[in-house]
Amino acid sequence: MSWLSRGPSRLEGVNQRRFYRQSIELPIAVSVGGLPAPVYGTLVDISEDGCRFRSLILIDRNREIEFQLNRVGRNPVDLRGHIISRSVPSNGGGHEYGVKFDAMTAAERAALAREIADMQRREAAARSADRDTVTVQPFAQAQRRRNVRGLASFRVQYRLPNRRTIDAEATDISTGGLRLLGTDPIPVGTLIELRFTLPNGVLEVYPPASERAEISPFGMRTVRVPDNRRPFSEMVVRGRVVSAFVPMRKHAVNGIQFLDLDGYAREEIARFSHALQLSKLRWEQ
Repeated sequence: MSWLSRGPSRLEGVNQRRFYRQSIELPIAVSVGGLPAPVYGTLVDISEDGCRFRSLILIDRNREIEFQLNRVGRNPVDLRGHIISRSVPSNGGGHEYGVKFDAMTAAERAALAREIADMQRREAAARSADRDTVTVQPFAQAQRRRNVRGLASFRVQYRLPNRRTIDAEATDISTGGLRLLGTDPIPVGTLIELRFTLPNGVLEVYPPASERAEISPFGMRTVRVPDNRRPFSEMVVRGRVVSAFVPMRKHAVNGIQFLDLDGYAREEIARFSHALQLSKLRWEQ
């Protein structure tokens, strides 16, 4: 695992713009002009005139791209534009791309504006729910973070420096870290190695991989629906204990921040978190 330091992305902190940027972690398949196959990545944020996404694949600037914004219970929105910037993320691997939507119709832009407004509404409702339950759940205040957390329980093995491997449980996860339930409290600042496999059960929310033909501004083309149902593989990641919470079910609870998460692991965690969000939306409908 790489421990090379990276400088801050030139694209971070760019919400000083005409349109509001909505943070999101969403797996996407991007069709790139001149490339025979789609590029898989993670949508980081989006606005009415552009977006950012991360991918392990190197793409040249000024390439024309298109992809779909797919959310459960809502019609897909076709997004088209070109890459205007490329940088190395401050955390994680791969590349981060800035995109300008300059090849969309008025109807597509209106549909995108409705999607962003709906995301903002749901995010505001979630924050309100957190405030309403903070007296019941002491951990809710820890949800004010940059990365979207997926609430799920799965088995984790962890190891502290020069210590044996210990079985534990994770109760939520994001590309930034996870919440760990173990038998013993861990001092804040301790380095930790984590080994886990994300649960595959939530992946049924995704459609099966397929292909379809459609007419686009680039002519007739075959569009591949990505195989987001592919099973998760075991991950081994490094982290640091950054917080301690009120014990839960007689277990010690610690917040773990991932250190130098590689691009593949980041995209897999984003795929899992998105599947959880889609499952929740279906349950609410």
